Order: sequence, then structure tokens, then C-alpha cells
Amino acid sequence: MVALSGAELTVSDVARVARGGAEVVLTPQARAAVAESAGYLQDLVDRGHPVYGLTTGVGALDGRPVAPADNREQQRNLLRSHAAGAGPAMPRDAVRAMMLVRANVLAGGMTGVQPEALDALLAMLNRGVVPWVPARGSVGACGDLAPLAHMALPLIGEGKAWYGDDLLPGGEALRRAGIAPPDLKGRDGLALINGTEQTTGIGCLALYDARRLIETAEAAAAMSLEALGAVGDSFDERVALAKPHPGQIATSARLRALTEGSESVVPPRPDRLRDGLSLRCIPQVLGAARDAAEMAERVLTVEINAANDNPLFGVSDGWVTSNSGNFHGQRAGEILDFLAMSMTSLAVISERRSARLVDVNHNGGLPAFLIHPEAAPGLNSGMMIAQYTAASLIAELRTRSAPASIQSVPTCANTEDHVPMAPIAARHAAWVVDTAETVVAIEFLLAAQALDLRGLRPGRRVDACHAAIREVVPVMLQDRVVSDDIAAVAGLIREDRLAG
Repeated sequence: MVALSGAELTVSDVARVARGGAEVVLTPQARAAVAESAGYLQDLVDRGHPVYGLTTGVGALDGRPVAPADNREQQRNLLRSHAAGAGPAMPRDAVRAMMLVRANVLAGGMTGVQPEALDALLAMLNRGVVPWVPARGSVGACGDLAPLAHMALPLIGEGKAWYGDDLLPGGEALRRAGIAPPDLKGRDGLALINGTEQTTGIGCLALYDARRLIETAEAAAAMSLEALGAVGDSFDERVALAKPHPGQIATSARLRALTEGSESVVPPRPDRLRDGLSLRCIPQVLGAARDAAEMAERVLTVEINAANDNPLFGVSDGWVTSNSGNFHGQRAGEILDFLAMSMTSLAVISERRSARLVDVNHNGGLPAFLIHPEAAPGLNSGMMIAQYTAASLIAELRTRSAPASIQSVPTCANTEDHVPMAPIAARHAAWVVDTAETVVAIEFLLAAQALDLRGLRPGRRVDACHAAIREVVPVMLQDRVVSDDIAAVAGLIREDRLAG
């Protein structure tokens, strides 16, 4: 169970709910704060206080008054008009992550949302109603408006939603789940859509997967070190402490643990004092990825526990503002751009080791393209094209790692004249992590073949990774379809079986 207070949600919690189906509840304190905030908002309206998006229109229409009698229609119209997304549907786990993070923001008690609206959103999460949400269309300022509007449409009986394996009209999905549509009023419609939650929902899942992949990439690197008979002092503790970035220290320690007991990774010797940079700079590159993930976790944890909305209401001191910019996703966009770039670098150095493994001029005496001695070179091509695939993926990773958060294009008649395109950064980060997994899977596949050809005993933890690979992919004795092997190893990575 995950209890929402508006202040304590973690990235791991997001994954537990989005993918594991953990139940979500409000803490008693959060429930009281939400009710108090909704009451305060109603009191403001009763006293004639103007409130953006309730007594006025939104965006460049904020000078247009809206009569109290039209409030319910206005809030429903906000969901309809803002549901202008495009492109393929978001993955269901990403939609659930978005729903959870928005619910946590509303639980903070600064948005004026009605408890009934928040309870209905939580009911959709807990009963398995997953709105159909187009992935594209948000610029990341004034909220991830289009995707969040599609998320909220089922609450007014519109849009589409998954219930079980069925994609249904939104109202039918709620009916089958036994959820009564809430009576949206006040600023409920705007409160449901005015935040960074597509960005942070996707971003949290990308970060969760990136953390797993970093450890897996360290294990793949260790297997390559074993297969290539690397010099072990590049990850000596004294080297790491001489340049004490936390990630470099941690990756160096991991490599020492992964290669402990190795017959192949040994100290410098007269004929081999140093290795190529893709071998000896593993702590610097994967350590940087560790540091990037740590920074991303700090930023995203702030974002998912913040009041990403406008207006904001401070009940305790009678404060209200319609001039907040907390819906702006710049910080989240920048850190997800950073994460994507760092994970691309992780993949780049992995591909360089793959290239070294198949190159007879640089693989320390292994056969060309790791062709087994029982197979005839020329008649067989071995692992030649697996490295081509990794090279192709690297080129695409580089194009997808260009920063999105600098791509501002003004919107809303130039009243919103700076936007961060943070959802694009989030989608890129998720794609980069997923694609980098395949690059690392290729390194594992080649390193496992090289280990078998080398015949030396690796360290115990690398040996366990090798054994796991051999459960799903046999040694290549003769040419076969390599794509199936890559997919099988990638599946092990996603099952978290190759982190050593």
C-alpha cells in the first residue's frame, strides 16, 4: 500500500503503483487538508474574490468572466477542449504513474480540489481503470494539459479507458469498475490537468529503469574485462579516491566485487600496462551515470511532492495567488535531458567494448567476430552483425539525446511565451533507457561468447551472469539468427537477472 500525503512519495513508490498495482490511499492528514482547501476556495468565491480558471477563463482568456452558474460546464469544457493530444497512446504503466503523481499533488492541500474528484481519481487507480492518453501534445508549461485532460475525461463519462483487456468509452469503463462519476465543480477540472505529471510520471519510470540498467551495465563491463584479460588497477580504490566523485567510487567498488576471484583480470604486467579507454575508463563513465541518476532522483522527488498548479491556496495564512508558475516543467525537463545524455554515454562505451570483442586486432587473440573454432570463417560470420546493430542504435540514441528543454515555442497567443517541452525530454529519456538496454544486451552476448572461447575462469559474480545467459542462449557453434539471442538477453536485463 502507498499512502499519499502530498510530501513523501518516492520514485520506487511510483513504480510499485504503476507496474505492481499497489493500492493507494490518502493519509488522514491529507484528506483533512484537501477538504479544508476546498472549503477555503469556496469561501473565496462566496466573498467575490476573483479566482483564475473558476471565475475567469484560462490562458489568454483570463480577462473573460465566468458566471457562477456556468462553473460546472466550464470545468467540463476545460477537459474537453484541452484533450487535444496526438500520436500513439502512452503505455499503461506511464498513465498510471501520471495518475498517481497528480493525485499526490492534489493531496498536498494547496489546489482547492474537491475531495470527491480526488477520490474518483484514486478509485480509477485502485480498480484498474487506465485512461487512453495520446503521448504527444504537451509543451510542459501551464501543466501537461493535453495528456492530463485525456486522463481526466473518463471522470465526466467521456474519452476512452482500459478496463482489464477491454478499451471502452470512459463512462462505460467507470460503470464496469463501479465508480460513480464525480460532480466536478469549483476548479476541479483545472486542478486535474494543471501540472507536470506526464513529465514526472514517465520520468520516474525511466529513472527506475535507468538505475537497474547502470548496475547491469557494470556487470556487462566486468564480463568484457574478463573476456579481454584487462588490467585491474583502473578500478583500484586508490584511483577512485584520487578523483572522488561518488559514482566513480561506487562503480570502482562494484567492478572489484564483480571480478573478485578472476583468473583473467589481473594486475599490470610488462607486456600490458594499460588498456583502451573503453576498458580503463569504465568507472569514470558509468560512475557519471550513477551521479546523473542520483541527481535525477533528487529533482524528481521534489517535483512529485510539490504543488505543481496555479492558482495556489495557503489556508493557514489566508494566502492565494493566481500568478504561480509552479506548473512549469523546466527543472524536470533539464534533469531528464541530462539523464538521457548520461545513459547514451553508458551505451556508447558499451558498444565500444562490443566492437573490441569482435575485432581480431584488438580482442587479445580471440577469433575474428568470435566465430567458434568448429565453424569455418567466411562460411560463418559469427557475431559480426550484432555489433552493427549496436552501432545503429548508438547513432539513433545520439539523435534522441539532443536536449528538449531548450526548444521553447510560445503558445496561447504569446501569454505563455516560454515553455520547456519537458514531456519530450521525459519520453526521450524513457526511449533512451529502453534502447540502451539492447546495446548492453549485445555486449553481454558477445562477452559471454568470448568467455567461452577464452576458457579462463571469471570471478564468481560474472560467472553467475554468464550462467544466466547460457540458460537462454547457447554458445554459438554455427551461425544462427542473432536477433533472437539479443532479445533473450535483453529479457534477462528487464527481469533484473544480470546485475551481478
